[in-house]
Amino acid sequence: MTPAETELRRGRCYRCLRPERLCHCADLPSVPTRTRIVILQHPHERTHPFGTARLVRLMMPNSEVHVPWSGFTGTLEQKLDLPPDTAVLYPSPDAPLLDELPRDRMPSTLVAIDGTWAHAKRLYRENGWLRALPHARLQPAQPSRYRIRREPRADYVSTLEAIVEALRVLEPEHTRLDELITAFDRMIDRQIAHTAVVERFGRRKETRQRPSRALSPLLADRRLAVVYAESALPGGDPAATRRIVHWVAARLDGDAGEVFETLVQPGEPAPVDHHLGHMGLSLADLADGEPHAAAAARFAAWLGDGAPVAAWTRTTLDWGEAMLPRGTATTALKVNYCNCINHSAGLLEDALAAQGLQPAAVPVRGRANARLGNAIAIARWLRGKQAALAGLWPR
Repeated sequence: MTPAETELRRGRCYRCLRPERLCHCADLPSVPTRTRIVILQHPHERTHPFGTARLVRLMMPNSEVHVPWSGFTGTLEQKLDLPPDTAVLYPSPDAPLLDELPRDRMPSTLVAIDGTWAHAKRLYRENGWLRALPHARLQPAQPSRYRIRREPRADYVSTLEAIVEALRVLEPEHTRLDELITAFDRMIDRQIAHTAVVERFGRRKETRQRPSRALSPLLADRRLAVVYAESALPGGDPAATRRIVHWVAARLDGDAGEVFETLVQPGEPAPVDHHLGHMGLSLADLADGEPHAAAAARFAAWLGDGAPVAAWTRTTLDWGEAMLPRGTATTALKVNYCNCINHSAGLLEDALAAQGLQPAAVPVRGRANARLGNAIAIARWLRGKQAALAGLWPR
C-alpha cells in the first residue's frame, strides 16, 4: 500500500482534517471579531494537513473561506460580494502599511489570499476584481512561527499570522488575539513531536516474523464494556464543539440484553435534523433525553467500580471522557487491531469483512446499533487472538 493509500485509510477528523490521534479541535478557542475575514483559497491548499485557513475558519466565527475551481474555464476567478470599504491584504509594493492608514479608512472587511506564493500570485492575477479594491500590507514584527512550512522570505508569514497581525491594528482593544497564536503554536508543537517518533514515509520496515503481542491486557478483563458515542454540532455550526447526544455500551461477556443506552439532552442551539437523521435519531428523540450529569451518573452505576472500557477509536473515548468515571482504564480497539495484524486498519466495517466476522446483536436504536455490534465483534476476535498468542508465546 502506498503512503497516500495508508493516509486515506487512517481514522481522520473531518472537522480539522487531521488524523484522529492529532486532532486539535478540543484545543481551538472561538474568538469573535468585529472585522469580517474573507479568505480566497487556492484549491490545492484546501486539504493541506498544515494549512492555517482552516484554523482561521474554525476559531473565528466572523470568517469565511472561498475555494474557486477552474472547472471547464481553466481559471480560478470567483467574484465575491464585498462592501466598498473592503481591503485586500497583499504585499503590493505601492500598498500602504495597514497601521499607517487613518482610522476613518480602516476596512470593515479584510480579504486574505491563501496558498503557496505561486498559488497566491495566480489567484491574484485571475481575480481582477481584487485589484480594484484598496490594498494594505503588513510589516510583521517578527519572523513566521510556522516551523513546519518554510516561507520564501523572512518577512512572509502564514495566513493565520497575517490575519492576527492585521487585527492587532484594526481592533487594538481586542484582548483574545493571543489565543489564536497559542492554538497555532500548539498545533505546530504537536506535529513536530509526532514527526520525531513516527516512521517516515520511504523507510521500509521488515515484516515481523512472529505475531504481535502488543494487545492491551484490558481485553482479557471479564468486566470490559464496549462503548459507542454519537455526537452532534450545536446548530449544525462546523466551528462549534461537538456534544454527545447518544451513548451506548455493552459488556463483552454479557448476554444480548445487558446493554446501557441513553439519549442526552443536547442543549441550545439544538442539532440540525439532517445531521441527526444520519444517526437514525430525531429532535423528538432527544426531547426525552437525560441531562448529561444524570446520564453519566447512571452509566457509572451500570459500569461498576474499576471496570475498563473499550471503543473502536480513541476519538470516541475522548468525546466520552465526561461520561466515564474518573480514572476509568480505556483502550482503543483500532490500535489493538493494527498491532495484531501488523498493518494499518481502515474502517471498522473493513476489519469485520477482512476477518469474516458478523456484528453482535445489541438492542439499541439508530446507527449505534450497527456500530456497537461491530465493535463488540472485533473486541471478541481480539480477545481470542490474545488468548491464542498467550498460549503460543508463554511468558
